[in-house]
This record gives sequence, structure tokens and C-alpha cells, in this order.
Amino acid sequence: MGEYLKHNTLSVEKRVTLSSLKEQLYTLNMRMLLAIQSRDEEAQEEIRRQIDELQTKIKHLSLGGKI
Repeated sequence: MGEYLKHNTLSVEKRVTLSSLKEQLYTLNMRMLLAIQSRDEEAQEEIRRQIDELQTKIKHLSLGGKI
């Protein structure tokens, strides 16, 4: 029974965290769109770096790892 609860708790935490990361990615994509529209290349580079980091975290978490 303890293993079952542990597994379910980890699954819920994983879903919440993965969902949160995907929301952050959506926000960064919207910020990127604004930076492109305003032709702010410095902001685009910073957002691109943040997107890369976030995608790495999402991939790692999707493969069963922890952040």
C-alpha cells in the first residue's frame, strides 16, 4: 500500500510540475512573439536561451527524471 501511495504522489507531482513547465513555455513563446514584433533582438536572444533551458527541463522530466 505504501508503494502505491508513493507512486501516485510522484505521478501527481510530475503532472503538476510538467503542466507548470508547459505553462512557462507558453508564456515565453508569447514573449518571443512580442520581441519579434518589436524587433528587439536582445530580448529574443534572452528568451531563446530561457526556452532552451525550459525545453531541456521538460524533456528530462518527461523521461522520468527530477528537476
